[in-house]
Amino acid sequence: MLEWLAGSILLSLFNGSIYVVVSLGLTLTLAVVKLPNFAHAEFLTIGGYVGVIVSSAYPDNLLVIGAAAFLFCAAIALAVHRVAFKPLMDRKVSIYILVLASFAVAQFIRYGVFSWASVAGVLSATQNIKVYSLATLYNTELTNVYALAIVLAILISVLLELFLKLTTMGKSMRAIASNFDLARISGINVPRVVDVMWIIAGGLGGLGGMVFGIYTTVTPVLGFNTLLDIFAVVIIAGLTSFTGTIIGGYIVGFSQNTLMDFLHYYFDVSFGYQPLLPFALIIIILLLKPTGLAPSSQTGLSLIRRFARRSSSNPKEPEPPKE
Repeated sequence: MLEWLAGSILLSLFNGSIYVVVSLGLTLTLAVVKLPNFAHAEFLTIGGYVGVIVSSAYPDNLLVIGAAAFLFCAAIALAVHRVAFKPLMDRKVSIYILVLASFAVAQFIRYGVFSWASVAGVLSATQNIKVYSLATLYNTELTNVYALAIVLAILISVLLELFLKLTTMGKSMRAIASNFDLARISGINVPRVVDVMWIIAGGLGGLGGMVFGIYTTVTPVLGFNTLLDIFAVVIIAGLTSFTGTIIGGYIVGFSQNTLMDFLHYYFDVSFGYQPLLPFALIIIILLLKPTGLAPSSQTGLSLIRRFARRSSSNPKEPEPPKE
């Protein structure tokens, strides 16, 4: 009766890992420059197409294909920042103008990819990467790409955390995220740090798109179709929490697959309702916990203090003396 469960969980882990890799870049952008970049999903599309092109010359070479996707999308992200966002930020425009600019950049990139793909004859393309089984778990095959996505999500999460906590550049990013003006006054080279941030954010988007493009057809709307899912992840994360982004990525992945399968098999809910799940998650999180689900040490301390106060305010009554 539950023969669907193992495959559904595996697919949820795969999709969740892709969302984690891609969304970490958007979380970094939100944390450092406070920009909800709607063009971020287009890096996923570009990464998918880089995978198509490079895999035709280097089939099955995941290291070369992944590095190419990361570097190319990092360069595109840096160019977008220098051409579109930096001039606006230097003029100190409002966040509304920057959000509108990100919409415009997304449209420009998407239709640029459309035009190129139409001329090149790759409006619908696949990557030349062989998918093979590593193991069989409960009649479900664990493929090399599933394993790659899960390991990549864990590895990137750990490396990004270490980068932000242990390196000078990472500490500078955290300082800028905390107080932009104070970081600039204290001597931090803000333009250089922001450039590095865009390189990392764009590269992660492209890397996620490359892995995602192995299991799906790469089209010019690949990133646009996942835009809402990516923003659902960062909203669940509270917009700027990297730990929350990891949690949110897997929540969205499981809701789209395992939860949807459960609703279909037990309540006969059509799979056509699957695109509504990110909307539902966003609404529920904003209504119940607008700050997101990111765990916080301060929250834990406040709970301990509240429990201690409650215990001290209700002391036990002394036992009556024995006769």
